Amino acid sequence: MSQPPPPPGQPPRGDSPDPEKSEESPGLEKKDSGAGQSSPSQGETPQQPAQPPSGGFGAPPQPPAGGYGYPQQQQPSGGFGAPPSQPPGGYGYPQQPPGGGGGYAYPQQPPQGAGYGYPQQPPQGAGYGYPQQPGQPYGQPYGQGPGMYPTAAPYGPGGPGAPGGGGNGKVIAIVAAAVAVVVAVVTVGIFLLNQDDNTEAGGEKKTGTNDGGGGKPASTEGRELFKIPSPKLSEEDTASVPGAWATDKIFAKSTLGGIIGMDAASGKQAWKISLDGQICAASRQSTDDGKAAVVVAETKSSRAKCNQLAVVDLNEGKKVWQDKMPNSEAATSLGMSMSIGKDVVAAKWIGGSVAYKLSGGAPLWKTQGTTGTGGCDHEGFAGGKELMAVVQCGSYGDPDLKVQKLNPKTGKANWEFDVPKGVQTARIVSADPVVIAVGAGSSSATDVMTVGEDEKLKAKISLGDNKYEPGCSTGVESCASVVVDQDYVYLPSARHQGDSASTNEIIAFDINTGSPKWKSDAGERRTIVPVGMQDGKLIAYKKPTYDAGGQVVAVDPGAQGKQELYMRNPDDSAEDENNIAGITMREPPIYKNGRFFIHQTLISKRSSTSYGKYLGIGFGAE
Repeated sequence: MSQPPPPPGQPPRGDSPDPEKSEESPGLEKKDSGAGQSSPSQGETPQQPAQPPSGGFGAPPQPPAGGYGYPQQQQPSGGFGAPPSQPPGGYGYPQQPPGGGGGYAYPQQPPQGAGYGYPQQPPQGAGYGYPQQPGQPYGQPYGQGPGMYPTAAPYGPGGPGAPGGGGNGKVIAIVAAAVAVVVAVVTVGIFLLNQDDNTEAGGEKKTGTNDGGGGKPASTEGRELFKIPSPKLSEEDTASVPGAWATDKIFAKSTLGGIIGMDAASGKQAWKISLDGQICAASRQSTDDGKAAVVVAETKSSRAKCNQLAVVDLNEGKKVWQDKMPNSEAATSLGMSMSIGKDVVAAKWIGGSVAYKLSGGAPLWKTQGTTGTGGCDHEGFAGGKELMAVVQCGSYGDPDLKVQKLNPKTGKANWEFDVPKGVQTARIVSADPVVIAVGAGSSSATDVMTVGEDEKLKAKISLGDNKYEPGCSTGVESCASVVVDQDYVYLPSARHQGDSASTNEIIAFDINTGSPKWKSDAGERRTIVPVGMQDGKLIAYKKPTYDAGGQVVAVDPGAQGKQELYMRNPDDSAEDENNIAGITMREPPIYKNGRFFIHQTLISKRSSTSYGKYLGIGFGAE
């Protein structure tokens, strides 16, 4: 394997006298004291689905002796992986729990005087899915300072994989996530054969709206609106087609060399936008008026660079504007991402970043990596109502990470959280409130942190040894299965054995303390993932079984996770639905205006008759 590129250098400092002109970023570490604070949403550029770690979705963990719900056998003192006894920990760290058995996956009773954020005792009768109280953080040596993480995590057999090693850990993680599709993404000469208008409308077509009030479907009985077939691959075996969005009228999905728009009411294809080359990255967000953004290769050549940024109108089915990004001569899809926040679109690639007004014009600000070491550069952006960034300073082997809220016109930070030392990766889950997922001693997510407006850590939720499935990959906005509101962080547990088949739960954690408060079960033969918030309720998706369609439910936080059925997808679509929903769910489902959409990014010529057959499927009420 070739050596990874050197870390990007520090961009020039200094305020831009005219933010409308193309200027270098005025300093990634500075705060803009005059700018206000606010809050974006979650989500990020869809990336290639990665295989889940051992024990994740699709592989139920081995139950301890005695079955689920029984106390686990305590490790003997000094045994492999057993954390040593520790003195009182620093801010945000749980103290060592006392001896004594609790039920499987239960948090233990906190010792007297436990530090701030120590998880509380779960509700009476809580079942599988509640976390055991973590002891000392992985491998933490004695005397480690407050807020510190270990720089290495010695996992035992069955753990979440080897931690990122040495100075190349971060780049190796990016390469590993992209290796299956690099050729397909760069080889933009793969284009569809006779693919125009090749969409399948499902069932009897009904025009007009199928919404209920406030986005609730008019009926709980769902029907298939459409299926978007995957394009035919003429040369390569795999390809990546990032990007999926929904408006009140349209579901839009990227395909090879363009974007297809489906009429969400009739299920018929409404339009197709042809682009200059392959889509290299796409915003996870679309605006209220239906704008989305993509980075496109400059030509259809297999050697074309990913240097064109375009904004498209999803309701009208047209490209609004396109511009060549500065300093992007070597840009490829590897490590590329983009996001929309506060009427600004920002893109990041290995070696640089740039931001534009969504309405177009010259770049607002830009950065350019250098061959130097020890500088700072954006790792990626997160959008929504605000524009946020993860900034890395120092080397890849020993990074200093910061999470920032940006002034979108200048690129300067007006809010900043210093991620604890020893964290290898940081992903932004939410900005209002601020929630991040971090990899401590590993490129994989190990903890979820909540952060206050005072820029200080509030609570830390340990993800344990494959106990939860946040759905994070390498991108800053890549945690597809975590949802946040003002009170809770919602996480799906890993699959485990139920009474007759595998199942799981959604666990609601208190956003201020990190303690589990309640759970909502998937039910037998089902698994459940959170999708988003609507009207104060959590919208969740119960995946299909082999013979029954999936279900959309509303989970009521005020009623301890009580569920209301919103839509039952048809059983005759279960196989095709399962072939998208049952892979890894690295691409979050979309629920919009009483309709539900699932989609995927990776397509393969070698796939079976099931996986890869469709790019997306839409469902609505009968």
